[in-house]
Amino acid sequence: MAVVALVAAPRAAVSRLSGAERSTALVRELAALSLEAHPEEVRWVDAPGGAIASRRARPRALLRARKPGEAWDVYLVRTRLSPEGALLGVDGVFDLTRTSAVSEDKLDARGVHAAWTIGDANRTYRIELSDLGGEPAPAGEEWTRLARTQRALTNLQRTGQREGVGARSFKLDPAARDVSLSLEADRLVVVADGHRIVIPYDAGRRIEGERYVREDERAVARPGNVVTWAVDRARDFPWLGDDRMQLIKAVAYRLFDRVDRAYGAVAPVPAPESELADLGVAPDATAETDPDTGFPPAPVPPLVTPPLNDEGKWLRLDRDPYVRTTTAVPTPLVTTYLRADGARPDSRAVVVEWDPRQVEIDAVAGTEEPQSATGETGSGIIPRTPEVMERLIGAFNGAFQSTHGDYGMMADGALLVPPKPYAATIARLTDGTTGFGTWPAELTVPPDFVSFRQNLTPLVADGKFNPYRRDWWGGVPHDWEDETHTVRSGLCLTREGFVAYFYGTQIDHVHLGRVMLAARCDYGVHLDMNQGHTGLELYRVDEANKLPPLPDKLDGHWQTQGDVSEMPGYRFQGRRLVRNLQLMHFPRFIRRGARDYFYMMLRPLLPEEPLVVGAPEAGEGVWTVRGLPQLGWPNALATTSVRPDPARPETKVRLLMLDPTVLAPAAQDETTAVVASIEPAPNGAVHLDVGNGVASVATGAARPGDATLVAGEPNPLPHTVAAACVDRWGKIVYAEVATAADPARDGPALASVLDALRCRARLFLSATLRIAIAGRDLSDHPIHVAASAVRLVRRPAPAAQRLFPDTPVLPPEVWTPLQRQTRWFPKDPEPPASASAAPDSASASRP
Repeated sequence: MAVVALVAAPRAAVSRLSGAERSTALVRELAALSLEAHPEEVRWVDAPGGAIASRRARPRALLRARKPGEAWDVYLVRTRLSPEGALLGVDGVFDLTRTSAVSEDKLDARGVHAAWTIGDANRTYRIELSDLGGEPAPAGEEWTRLARTQRALTNLQRTGQREGVGARSFKLDPAARDVSLSLEADRLVVVADGHRIVIPYDAGRRIEGERYVREDERAVARPGNVVTWAVDRARDFPWLGDDRMQLIKAVAYRLFDRVDRAYGAVAPVPAPESELADLGVAPDATAETDPDTGFPPAPVPPLVTPPLNDEGKWLRLDRDPYVRTTTAVPTPLVTTYLRADGARPDSRAVVVEWDPRQVEIDAVAGTEEPQSATGETGSGIIPRTPEVMERLIGAFNGAFQSTHGDYGMMADGALLVPPKPYAATIARLTDGTTGFGTWPAELTVPPDFVSFRQNLTPLVADGKFNPYRRDWWGGVPHDWEDETHTVRSGLCLTREGFVAYFYGTQIDHVHLGRVMLAARCDYGVHLDMNQGHTGLELYRVDEANKLPPLPDKLDGHWQTQGDVSEMPGYRFQGRRLVRNLQLMHFPRFIRRGARDYFYMMLRPLLPEEPLVVGAPEAGEGVWTVRGLPQLGWPNALATTSVRPDPARPETKVRLLMLDPTVLAPAAQDETTAVVASIEPAPNGAVHLDVGNGVASVATGAARPGDATLVAGEPNPLPHTVAAACVDRWGKIVYAEVATAADPARDGPALASVLDALRCRARLFLSATLRIAIAGRDLSDHPIHVAASAVRLVRRPAPAAQRLFPDTPVLPPEVWTPLQRQTRWFPKDPEPPASASAAPDSASASRP
């Protein structure tokens, strides 16, 4: 390390060095580490000691720096100074941001607080506020003493201090061209395009100007188990790195594989009933194909002969107490198992397949993985809303860590890592469709993408194994022959349009691909690998008083129940997919996670659960779909009736429910597939619109492309005979008084019906609607509606589909360099023109 020459001078002749000289020396020291920095941007967090200090000072410095050809990041540097303030050396250099798709700018520091912007040459997108004194202490029962120790050691490795660095992140809305920052005694003042924003250091206080900024959650998830955590920590040591760690793992995999093969050669073949018990299903759970849905498909042909009993046969999971189901809707998911490799008797592949018309998936970015390239934050947690949690049925692992390819991810509209060309991609679209495809060379994210996750190139595409001829599938150094047998996982779109998750033990990528092809996969993605990181968990979540009692005493190894964190009053019941699944931190996905994953939800199909209002008799409030012109599956409409007022048992309310995800306004010349026709209603203060798969109740003009079904008032009228709303699942509900009407009292009665439906928005009508369903009204009488009626026609239901069908299959020498390139990032601003010396104390403002 460099030592300033003045240190060797006689003590009497030396005066205390200025901040500029010290900063210049630090920049020279960093240049030797291939980091570009500028002295005028150095912020000394800890004021150096006096000239006659008895000890050498060890202050921290904060600055912007970058490696050649990369974007600017914010670094924390631990230094050693002489009593005179001369730089003696650098003890540690820590990249706090690691955002290679954007640049940090306008760095400022005061005391232990620091702030900077994130953006490109044209816009500032985010404001970051850090507490160099440390991050908040983690809370929750899962934070054991061991977990806290792991976190402290991780912080020490990443920041040079056990306390870590506290971080708060704010997204500007809209992004700004001109931004200034000012750190004051107790707050950060931001001026963004003339808008003043005041952010108190105390996170519990209100933000002034919150209209222009949104604070994103920056939470900390518990570390992995000791083994996985230790591997990550060892990998981060420069003298070891990822390549050497991959070598160690490769040797270990081969050793374990030899031991397993030797044991398997003499071990007895498991009894078929033990295989079913491991899956947690009963022997009589064989699933038959439903004639309306075509699900489940034909059994999967076994790969190893002779087959075991039930091997490859689909087994129902909707009878499982840990799996939520929907009344009167066919089974949404099934499971089976296959022996994947005859040479390895212990090799198993468990498959869970679902109908994407009934089950949708979404992605969650972990709090640490993937490493954000844009400054966007990963929550690590499934959204804590009743609309999500009361439909949750399971969750499973995501893709490789960033260090193993840096593959793209977007979650809930926030792009964390830009996409990689020719990477296998799983996406969620705005209508809930699950998409599979190979990303093209064009890196623009389509506007209808809500979330996506990438990994490697496709393992299967168009029914072909490894079409891009990849020779590395994780677990070994890149120049090794890849024959690692370990735990692997994957996800695929089948030829029938269904989606399947694969969990394989003692399996390599070749046999995982063979299992996918046996299951008739059209497009398959290799997800994460290795014991501890991979697996699927099944859940049922509801308000505590609504969960059914579990039939047996829980086996804590693979069954569990508990409170839902950050959602008071809700509890969950859950289990592992298989008994011997070694996914760490069970239950893992119902809590906040450090790594990305996918979660599964039941789509709210018709018929919904029975409507309970008033004092119902048997059969009242039960939705029926029979006899209605559905013109396909899932169902498009349902009807029922209720008596909402016990004091008026003769008064009946008739209801019609419509699903806007499978219905749409007909084009002007469209006459086929008409499910219902509704005459326009009189004008009102609010209107109910439908279009693009979504229904809404709003004021003002309808959105372009939407049709207005009805207009009315937001509150009951003196003469109310009908009402309409959008319920919490997004369904359109129309209710009218059918018998013993009393307009003076019908308003509250209808309101109670909408309350029971938990409608998000509602409107009330002084006249009933003229609705024709197959030429008949809701009381089953013939009806003719005007030519101006809104006609609702059948549309395909959100399900699963192929994306980017025109992406070509190219040889490795073409796509490999593109995937290995450093993340793209916009051109960043030029470094500031230096004039004055760097400030000597942490409280000075940026020049």
